[in-house]
Amino acid sequence: MKTIGIIAEFNPFHQGHAHLLEQARLASGADFCVVIMSGDFVQRGAPALVDKYSRTEMALAGGADLVLELPLAAACGSARRFAESAVSLLSALGVVDELWFGSEAGDLAPFTAAADILFDEPQAFKDLLQEYLRQGFAFPKARALALARMAEKEGRNALSGQDAAAADFLAGPNNILGLEYLLALRRQASAIRPATIRRSGAGYHDTAADKAGTVFLSAEAIRHLLLAGKPLPESSVPAASRTILEAAAAKGAFLETDDFSDMLLYQLHRESADSLTAYADVDRELADRILNLRSQFVSFTQFAGLLKTKNRTRSQIDRALLHILLNIHTADMLAAQDPDYVRVLGFSSRAAGGEPSLLHEIRKRSQIVLVTKASDLSTFSYGTDLSASLLYEQLRMRKSGEKKAVHEYERPVLIFTSLHK
Repeated sequence: MKTIGIIAEFNPFHQGHAHLLEQARLASGADFCVVIMSGDFVQRGAPALVDKYSRTEMALAGGADLVLELPLAAACGSARRFAESAVSLLSALGVVDELWFGSEAGDLAPFTAAADILFDEPQAFKDLLQEYLRQGFAFPKARALALARMAEKEGRNALSGQDAAAADFLAGPNNILGLEYLLALRRQASAIRPATIRRSGAGYHDTAADKAGTVFLSAEAIRHLLLAGKPLPESSVPAASRTILEAAAAKGAFLETDDFSDMLLYQLHRESADSLTAYADVDRELADRILNLRSQFVSFTQFAGLLKTKNRTRSQIDRALLHILLNIHTADMLAAQDPDYVRVLGFSSRAAGGEPSLLHEIRKRSQIVLVTKASDLSTFSYGTDLSASLLYEQLRMRKSGEKKAVHEYERPVLIFTSLHK
């Protein structure tokens, strides 16, 4: 039995995601595909457009056999924390042979070359990194520039021979995550092998529908179209995704960052500089800036823009504010790196039946508990994740005009009739 793993947000699941799953299956010859997916909040520091159950259904219809929930703290953490937790889960399952990801590079060689430098972090690299940080660059840019200089000094052709320089290699959001996957695999001494395919169509941050030729539109472009009430190009999302998204649009059930503005403002007015620094990714400088500008708060996104500085990216600001809103502390981040359980959001009929059964093999080999009954989560440290999902559901319910929110513990695991043989 061969099993591949994919780490994703599927916000929402689109044609490019379907292409990744299909090509990874074909290239690997895998029998099963396990997905580690963010829940109701995502890595850029925002709520998912539609809830995790809807996105699970999209993923299963798109070729996944098992969808597992990434812990909240990791799902809205930095790229390193996101990757570290997801890789830890895949490794702990005991059945995953390969980790597949889409990338701008489309070739594993530059990832391996970059990982060789970043894993060991020689003193020369550390000195370069500090030099760029002192110049006022935000950490991601400083690291990319330091990596480019090191690659040039060491003659790393896999990086310097790319279409762009090493610094540009790390400008690709999918490349950044892919590199973090390789580093996490090395840090954890995981037996899982990495593999990548080239991302096709629109760029990760491309919001223009016409730039992708209507195929493989980026998730960001799709979100922009849906939030603007515009129709999606015919081939931009699979049929199952379209049905789910159109139903959510009809109800007005899409959630946006500013839907949480009032709650964030209330939380900020309860905080002091000392209490703010207890939240993940909030240092004293940012805490003081939050307090000094708090009186100018209009909305979540407007306030995040006010807090933006040269040495902090907008994503870092958004994540920090989300951590305050959702009560995510540094201890939660650390716990998410080595979870003792994983929640099953859904699985295909293939995963439960047949010989061998994927679920049976996981239960036999796994080093963590596979939670298939939502109410059993009460025996684990699911409190912060639970509160966040309940908050998301309350807002989703109100925006959609539904009369009753569904409690997280009442959510059944989604079982999907497989399309793959």
